[in-house]
Amino acid sequence: MENVISIGGFRSVRPNEIVLLEADINYTVVHFRDGEKFIVATPLKILQSRFEPFNFYRTHKSYMVNLEFVMSYLEPHKQLQLADNKKVIVSRRRVNGLKKHLMITQNYL
Repeated sequence: MENVISIGGFRSVRPNEIVLLEADINYTVVHFRDGEKFIVATPLKILQSRFEPFNFYRTHKSYMVNLEFVMSYLEPHKQLQLADNKKVIVSRRRVNGLKKHLMITQNYL
């Protein structure tokens, strides 16, 4: 059986369907790879522990990305370009950890 994660309420998802998790105060906007967005009343901090084992990385206090959907890292702007053309900020403190993750998981850099 494929892994399924509860994101709040009665909704569960497969990690490979998610591109991005975006914090919005005490809510999280879940961005799916098909373009759908879904808002859940679960803070990103709680979802972080559920998604980290599935190749997700917290790039900023407001963002957690699925590393499978990272297309490139834009160095001067400290942003990730995702497969759906979204750009996500990488905080100064998390840049080195992100680069290590990308090297390990994708032989990326």
